[in-house]
Amino acid sequence: MNFDIDKQTLNDLAIFQNNNSRQSVYSLFGHTHTIGGNEALQDMFNKPLSNPIHIKERLEVFLYMEEHDIKISFNRNDYDFVEFYLKKHDHAQPFSVITGFLKKIIYAFKFNDHDYYVIQTGIESTLSILDSLIKFADTLQGHLPKKIQEFRTVILNTFQPAEFAWLKQLIQKPHRSATEIAKADRFFRQLAYERMKILLNVAYQLDVYQSVGESGKTLGFTFPVVNENNATGLIIKGLFHPFIVHAKSNDIEFSPDKNVCFITGTNMAGKSSLLKSIGIAIYLSQLGFPVPAKSMMTPAFKGLITTINLADDVEQGHSHFYKEVLRVKHVAEKLNQSKGIFVIFDELFRGTNVKDAYDASLAIIAAFAEVKTCFFVVSTHIIEVAHELSAIENINFRYMEPFLKIPTR
Repeated sequence: MNFDIDKQTLNDLAIFQNNNSRQSVYSLFGHTHTIGGNEALQDMFNKPLSNPIHIKERLEVFLYMEEHDIKISFNRNDYDFVEFYLKKHDHAQPFSVITGFLKKIIYAFKFNDHDYYVIQTGIESTLSILDSLIKFADTLQGHLPKKIQEFRTVILNTFQPAEFAWLKQLIQKPHRSATEIAKADRFFRQLAYERMKILLNVAYQLDVYQSVGESGKTLGFTFPVVNENNATGLIIKGLFHPFIVHAKSNDIEFSPDKNVCFITGTNMAGKSSLLKSIGIAIYLSQLGFPVPAKSMMTPAFKGLITTINLADDVEQGHSHFYKEVLRVKHVAEKLNQSKGIFVIFDELFRGTNVKDAYDASLAIIAAFAEVKTCFFVVSTHIIEVAHELSAIENINFRYMEPFLKIPTR
């Protein structure tokens, strides 16, 4: 089952760069060493997980690599060249020993034989990548997480024992003969082409795990603890917004008995930043990535819906209030379809007058409170709404003081 999220939510949280934000959550982690690693990272970011088992399997890889200080060598030039070299396999001509010997002589004297250069450099780069992957697989120790074991199995079982022994010998040789180059070229581009692509895919995933782990550590993020039982609730300590320098941290807690958080406070109190921080932490935890907090214990959610930066639709003639009504309808439909949705509304019904906003907010929040299978965060500056809702036991009320104090005379 896919994690339910829409474009509005992605834009609200600036998961990817958009017109409303110069920064993005993705850019915080976009430091892979290889192009293939960057593509693998994009794929992960576009597909949050909803199964707690799969999330925990990904987290176990990060934690294992951090605990054992796993470092894999990723030379971008090697990976770029190997991709180029392997893509030429469909047009590869037979490269015999005699041809190889002649081309090697031509290349040595003329320095302009492109085919020989591609083959020789491609083989050197391929062997360099194999060397780093084999060293990674050989140094693994202790109890291996499921995904690490899968990576190790692919690396060590991609080649037959005789092929493996021959490749290891070839890796160790500082100079390779024309015969060896011809044999290796036929092997990599014809006999083992598909197997090499599988190995590269493993390398790109490892690139993501290594770079994301390093980025999270640099940012001061921590790995969440994901529970398989929704009854455990959500507890985040030291939550902060990753885009704000010297951001103020907050603690937030939800449980089945307190599944609605109602936040009030004046303007400049940081309500929107807190809501965005919560949404970002939820999103990253569903990826199995580190989160901007000191600690986080969370269930696996089925979806995330936010309404923070809702714009007017001038082309269709829809006012801000009408867009809010449509958004509430959209959320209601999602709540009827699925359990385990995390919903965030910032300044509910800000697009209308205070009286209508009061009445509508009161009705909607009371209705949300009846849905015990989902979690909700709603903010408003209409403090009077809180008084009317105080009798509802599963609402947790929170008031935020403004950051800036206006001096009085």
